[in-house]
This record gives sequence, C-alpha cells and structure tokens, in this order.
Amino acid sequence: MMTNIKKHIAKRAVLCGIAATVALAGCSDWTDHYDANTQLLDTQQQTLWQNIQQDNNLSEFASLLKKTGYDAILNTSQTYTVWAPVNGSFDFNAVNELSADRVEKEFIQNHIARNNYPASGQIDQRVFTLNEKLMHFNGSGNYTMQGVAISKPNFSSENGTIHTLSGKLPFIQNIYESLNNYEYPLDSISNYFHSYDVKKLNEQKSVTGPTVNGEITYLDSIFDEHNDLFTLYRSYINREDSNYTMIVPTNNAWNKAKAHISKYYQYRPSFEFMENTSTTADKKKETIKIRDVKALQDSIVNLMIAGYLFYNNNIYDNKKLNSLQTGQRLVCDSLYGTTLLKLFSEDAAALFEGAQRIDKSNGAIWVTDTLRMHPWSAWNPELRIEAEETRLLSSTVNVADAPEIVYVAPGTQNPEVKGQIYNNRYIEVQPISASTNPGVVFYLPGVRSATYALYAVIVPANIVAANRELKPNRFTVSLGYADQTGTNIDNDKSWTDQPVFMNDSSRIDTVYLGDFTFPTAYIGTGSYYPYIRINSSVTNRERANYDRVLRIDCIILRPKELDDYLKEHPDYKYDLGIY
Repeated sequence: MMTNIKKHIAKRAVLCGIAATVALAGCSDWTDHYDANTQLLDTQQQTLWQNIQQDNNLSEFASLLKKTGYDAILNTSQTYTVWAPVNGSFDFNAVNELSADRVEKEFIQNHIARNNYPASGQIDQRVFTLNEKLMHFNGSGNYTMQGVAISKPNFSSENGTIHTLSGKLPFIQNIYESLNNYEYPLDSISNYFHSYDVKKLNEQKSVTGPTVNGEITYLDSIFDEHNDLFTLYRSYINREDSNYTMIVPTNNAWNKAKAHISKYYQYRPSFEFMENTSTTADKKKETIKIRDVKALQDSIVNLMIAGYLFYNNNIYDNKKLNSLQTGQRLVCDSLYGTTLLKLFSEDAAALFEGAQRIDKSNGAIWVTDTLRMHPWSAWNPELRIEAEETRLLSSTVNVADAPEIVYVAPGTQNPEVKGQIYNNRYIEVQPISASTNPGVVFYLPGVRSATYALYAVIVPANIVAANRELKPNRFTVSLGYADQTGTNIDNDKSWTDQPVFMNDSSRIDTVYLGDFTFPTAYIGTGSYYPYIRINSSVTNRERANYDRVLRIDCIILRPKELDDYLKEHPDYKYDLGIY
C-alpha cells in the first residue's frame, strides 16, 4: 500500500517537473483545475435562478426574470433548460419597456424549455420553448440555438442547465398572437377574438405542491390558452405546427363591413312563429321573445365577419397562398375557407387586392383596409332549400302519403330533358285523389332581413322514362313570415304579380316566383323559420291540360344583389351559403 502511495507521489512530482519546463505555473494550473471543479460542484447544488443571479454577465436577463416572476419558477424543483443572452447582446431597454405580459411571452418563455437539453457531441434537436415556439438546437463542439451562437454551454444547476447566448432568440408571432394593436390598428378584430380567451390549468404540466384543505396546490401552474373560436371557425391559428392564411381587417375595414352587414340582421324584440304540424295543415302560433336584440345582432354580425377570414394553406388550390406575395394577383380555380366557404377564382383573387402580406410562424396574415367580398359570398348567401330534406318539410295537404323522395342516379336522366337536378333528388307529391290539388309547405332556414329573388325548380314527369305523358304544372305560391311588427302573416300572395305559375315541362325548369323582402331576420333565433306554400291549382275542367302531381327539386332564395349581378355576368361562378 505504501509503495502505491509513493508511486503516486513520484508520478505527480514528475508531471509537475515536466510542466515546469513548459510553464512555471504547471502545478498552479492543476490547483486551478481542482478549484474550477469545486466551483462546478457548487453550482450543481444551486438552482437555475441562484446561478443566474450570481452571474454578473446575466444581470439584465435576471432583471427580466424578476419582472415576470420567473425568478421563483426557476427556483423550484421543476427541470428546465435556459438559453440566457448575456449582457449587451440584446436591447435590454427595449425589452424592459414592454409590458410584463409581453416580456414573459415574447422574451422569457422564448428562452426557456422544459426538461434538460445538455450540449454534447452531435446535436440536431427540435425544442419547444415555454411559449410553444419551435427552436432548432444543433451543433458539434460549437452549438447554436435557432442560429444564435452559444457562448458558454452546460452551466449545470440543481434543476437544469444554463447555456449562455451571444444574442437573444428571435420571437416570431403566430397568427393568433398577431391579433393585437402593436403595429396596425386592429383593435376591432383583436377585441372580438380575445373576448373568447380563457386559460385552462394543465394539470399534467403543472408542478403539484402540498394539499391544502383537501385541495391540490401547484408550485408551478401551467395554463393552456383556449378560445372557442378556434373550434367554431375550424382554425387553430394558435398552433405552431399549423399553416393558415388569415385576412385581417383593420378597424376601418371592420367598421365598414359591420355597417353594411348589419342591415341583413334586423331583429324584432318579439315575433310570431307559425308551426304547421300535420298533414291537415293545423297551425300552432307562438310568440318568440328575444331578450336583447342589439346584443344578438352584434354577436351574429361579428360572427359573420370573422367567420370567412381563415384559409388552410395545405389543401387544394389554397396551397398557392404559401407563395403569394403582396401586390401579386392570385391565380387559382378556387379557395376553400375553413367554414366551408368556397370562393371561385374571381372572388378569391379580390380578397388579396390592396392587402399586405406579413409572414407568421404558422402561416401569414394579410392586413387589409377593405374586405373585398361580395355580400352573397359570406354574410348574405343564396339559400337553396332541398325539397327532399325532410326536416324542412312543414306540412302537406290533400296527399295520401308522405311525399316520395326520388333518386335520379347519374347517367339515368332522360337525355331529352335539359337541366340538372340538384343533389340528384327531388320529391313527388301525389294527390289523394284524381280530383284534388295537393299542396306542400317548406320551412326556409337561414333567412336574413333582405330582398330575395325566389325560384322553384320543377321536375318534368319524363325525367327518367321517356314515354311518360308530359303536362305542365299549374300552381300557386304563398309565404308565411313575421312582418315589421313581428306579427305572423300567413298565406301572403300579395308580393307577386302572378297569381298562378306554370312550368316548362320539356325541361327541369327554374320558375321565377318574384322578389320578396323579409322584414326580419330569422338566422340565429333557433329553429324558427318563415315558410313557403306551393299548391297545385288545376280545376277539373283543366285536368286534361295540367299535371296535378308536384315534382319539386328545390326552392331557391337568391339575394337580389346576386340575381342582378348574374344578369350582367352570366358566366360568374359562386357557391351556396350554409344555413
């Protein structure tokens, strides 16, 4: 044993002697090395906050940690990795002048990640920081974090690791974070969207503390941001792994749109609703009361404006939005909004005219001073009521059985019959006897306080069988609705100049019924709708000339603005609204 000790002493003396021939401080270097290890051991016994606080080169970063309360968080047992920019490597005054919330979100959380990420060997890692930003941590020997050089790696602490940086990490807002008033006057869209913000405790990520009075406490409470509009608009613009385009209206654009749209959403404090409940057309009238008309209108209008601003960049022609730049014209077949809105080429291109693209971490926003969208493309769309949709069939009269839903399979339509059946289905309403006139009533969902051109699409008897006898239909049309006072008007025919309508039985005929202005909006009030009544009108002496069987494909309520536009632009393509 003594021999081994002597050999060790002798070996050390030789090493010191050799080192002395190179540098007189050889043995002193060994002592310094030993002292450094002692210091390293000391830091490992201290928390991240204690080590940052004691480092004079990190005093600016420490000050910002205290401002946001992260001095306490980095003093817990939870494991973190901190990429800390050294003094003078960033504009401390500019950061410090921000609100505490912005300092926390855009700076502090941008430089901290959960778990331990040491720098050793070859590294190529994707790291999510506390603000959910995706950073790239890579290198071999020399390391960078999102392209910023690490000046001193692996400063070990009791609850994690510190890497000092030669500059601050870039913070790029996502689309959701861009809904603010920092650079552009976006108060309106920002206030609307953030009014739905809630924070929910993430129990899995939070650090639990002692149980007090039977309730769990948390040493480090982690909250997830949640907003119901993400789901409502099918637009998760808060997710860093998403890819969206959002049209962002300035206050001017928002206010102009709101003033224009509001006329389509005029409500009454109360209105009467007539329910047709049986085949004998029994009527039940009830009074519907709206607690706050102004609040309902404001809510619906805001919902409509924002609901057509979002586009997923990963589908169909939407992919062209990834490369579209300010001043360029979008050339595409169509765009699909996240709320099932479809805009064809002309309307899609107009969205981006005069707008400015600003790239974000999960896509791009286009700031615009005018929402260049036709009203029928979004907030006052064409409504097509499919006759075969049984929930909208209010009642029938003089029919033996429920109307039959007839399916015309593709390729089976009689080639002599021109026109197209929407959805390949129509209903056939048979009279209870050869001498009676059948009738049917349809509810009209989605109606705004607007003027519509009304159409009924009538199917001829020979739609499939070419040998069927052809006779036109002769029918009357009436409406039921609430007037300006909220009083229900039933069986109103005064709005049309034609007391009786006839179709062209040689084709699938879209019969114009006239223009009508609904005084009050129904959308947003629940399952209360106005209605349209279609009755065959054939006398016994006319039976040889007209068909009493009603074959109805659909009812169309086309906004008058669109109806007029189509007359001037017959090749214009548009999509239907959703009710």
